[in-house]
This record gives sequence, structure tokens and C-alpha cells, in this order.
Amino acid sequence: MNKGNVVRWVIVGIMLVFIATMISSPALAETPVLSMDFTQGGTVPKADGWTYDDSGNEIGYTDSTIEMTLERGNLTLTVKGKKVKHETVVIRVKIQDVSQLRTAVSKDTYKGRGQAKGLDMAKSKNAVVAMNGDFFKYEYDVGYVVRQGEFIRDATANKRKRIFDMLLIDSKGNFHTIDQADTKKIEAYVSDALETEGLSILDTFNLGPVLIKDGEVQDISQSEVAREGLYQWKYPQQRICIAQTGELEYAIVEVFGRTDSSAGISLQDFAEFVHEQVPDAITAYNLDGGGSTNLVVNNKRACSTPGLREITDIIYFASAEE
Repeated sequence: MNKGNVVRWVIVGIMLVFIATMISSPALAETPVLSMDFTQGGTVPKADGWTYDDSGNEIGYTDSTIEMTLERGNLTLTVKGKKVKHETVVIRVKIQDVSQLRTAVSKDTYKGRGQAKGLDMAKSKNAVVAMNGDFFKYEYDVGYVVRQGEFIRDATANKRKRIFDMLLIDSKGNFHTIDQADTKKIEAYVSDALETEGLSILDTFNLGPVLIKDGEVQDISQSEVAREGLYQWKYPQQRICIAQTGELEYAIVEVFGRTDSSAGISLQDFAEFVHEQVPDAITAYNLDGGGSTNLVVNNKRACSTPGLREITDIIYFASAEE
């Protein structure tokens, strides 16, 4: 074999080794992406991805596409003059692709006001961790709703004149908030802040209020829901929120109480608690509380609070590992 052929074969060999390295290297492999069809879920979490404490409770999950940690605690609050211990859960999640931040809806349809158990919805979508969303199917006549990139409705001009402080998640998974989000404000924000960056809406949630904005705890008394006296904002109750802490990094914070108004935490105290537990939270947004509060980890409820009712939708994080 002449020197020219030897050189060519060496080059071919180097190229084959390089290609093989690219294929086998997780860092260079293509990031798995889940379908945006809301009726489909994530891949089944692998059994050996879970970690547990000495009592057998889940404290984490890891695979090549998602990392989740869970910390349980207690918070003592005064309820009707008595000191009452409340369960708390702080979950942190890091995902590889925005498609792993997902939503699901009861009975897999946006139509009607049907509800389902949050646990059942989480199981059906192979959720690593899931939480309740807002009330958008039950309150069918309010809100600007987009889920997994699909526009559902614009009912900000409603007969009851209910306009909420909205959480908007963009197509890169970043959180934005719009106070008193009517159509005009939403369209202007999307045009100025998203479309100019080549972004679109992934999800919207219409409830609130915003607990933390730009890393700062908000004055809840100035929120739309507090001013309007909507729902149970005036008294302590079970609370849950979702926060963004970084690029494709999130947190869920929950304070468990009883499902009525006789135990729980006020919204302002909850905002302070979230900031204390998740000091790196950029944005934190309150979601439906009380008996609607649902938190599911590894197909099990994360707390012992009884009496949770059926809900219309969940937010969940899923594995995309093939």
C-alpha cells in the first residue's frame, strides 16, 4: 500500500472514531424532545432513578433528562389562637428540554367542566412530579388560556369582570407575569417582549397573585385577587406555587393545612416563606389552594392531608429519556 493510501485510511479512521464519539457522548447527542400533544405524557421514569430517605419517602429522581429533589419540613402557624404544625414540601426540578414542562387536563379534553383526581392525571402522563394548575375548565367564562402552545380561549372581557394577574410561560420555558391581564395588555406584551425575540406562548395561568417578581417579594394587598376579594384570599389556607429559578430550572413550594379555612397560611406569609425556602426564585406564582391543592410524586400524594377534591388540570414535569 502506498503512502497516499495509508494517509487516506488514517483520515477515514479518525473520522469514524469522531463520529462514534459524537453518537455515544450524552453531551453531544441530540436532546430528546417530547410531543406537544397534551393528551400524551412523558416516558416512564426508571425505577432506579428514585432515591429515598430512611422512611422510604421519595427525596429525588435523576435520569439523563431530568433532576428532581424533594425536601420535607414543618412550619408552625397560629390557627385560632393555637399553635398548629403544618407539613411543607419544597421541590426543585431541572429539565433538559422545555417540552418536559407540561400540562394535562381532566378527561383529556378542554370541553366541559369535568374534573378528575390529580393523582390519576399524574399517573396517566407518567409524571415525575405534578401539581394542580388553575381552574380554567371550571371557570370556563374567564381568562386568556394557552396550553402547550395551543390557544384555547380569550375571555378576559367577561360578564363578571374578572381579570387576573397572569403567569405566561414562553417557548423557552421562561416565566413572565402580566398584572390585570386583559387582551390589550397580553397582546402588547407578546408583541414587545416575546415576538421580538422569536418566542411564543407555551402556557398561561389565570389566578395568582404573583408572589415573587424579579427576585423580590410582592405586596399581596396590591394584587388583583386581593383587591377584588376573589376566592379564599382573605384568610389562611393550604397553598401551592410554582417558581422559576434559572434556565429550565424550577421549584414547587407547598404548605399543607386542612382543606377548609380553619388552618393554613396567609398569602403574604406564603410569599415570604417561598422567598425564604427558594431564595434564588426569580418569579413565583400562586396557584389554586385549599381543597384543590394537589402535589403528586412518583404516583403518590406528597402529603397526608385528607379530603382533596377533584380538579380540572395539572402542571407536571416528565422524563424524556428514551
